[in-house]
Amino acid sequence: MARYDIGAVIGIEGEKELRDAIRQVNQSLSTLRTEMLAVSSSFEKGEKSNESLTAKNTVLTKQIEAQRTKLSELERGLSASADKYGENDKVTQSWQRAVNKATAELNNMERELDENNRALGSLNEEAKKRALEEYAKQAERVGEAAKKAVDVGLKIATAALAAFTAAAVAGGKAIMESLKVHS
Repeated sequence: MARYDIGAVIGIEGEKELRDAIRQVNQSLSTLRTEMLAVSSSFEKGEKSNESLTAKNTVLTKQIEAQRTKLSELERGLSASADKYGENDKVTQSWQRAVNKATAELNNMERELDENNRALGSLNEEAKKRALEEYAKQAERVGEAAKKAVDVGLKIATAALAAFTAAAVAGGKAIMESLKVHS
């Protein structure tokens, strides 16, 4: 039977598979930590742009999934150790400490993801507000242009009406004069 060392030496059923699974997850987490370093370094320190936060969220989501897998494997080891040695055994307590540490790491990752999501939401709200303000400015400009067009149209219509009225008055006078001549 193979042995796995997480503080104390233990020997539980399926230990090699469990140890291999945890090692593989730890390798994935290590790779994801370097991926997060690469993502973080590609943006200015403390940058909170949509692109920056989205890139970080992508890596954080992968890290959280890997950490959940690790936690699941550690909980499996804790359960096996508790079954074999009892809950108060030092071996089982070592497994419990590993589970507690993995849980804390998962909580921190999830908290960071929530903070990033709130920051993204805030950025999106600001972008919507700016877009609405710009739309209102454009609508105001269109309204002003329409008012000018209506004013010009009214002036043209008034001038046309005045010309028509003048022509009608002149025509009416001509008709009246013509009737006076024939009477």
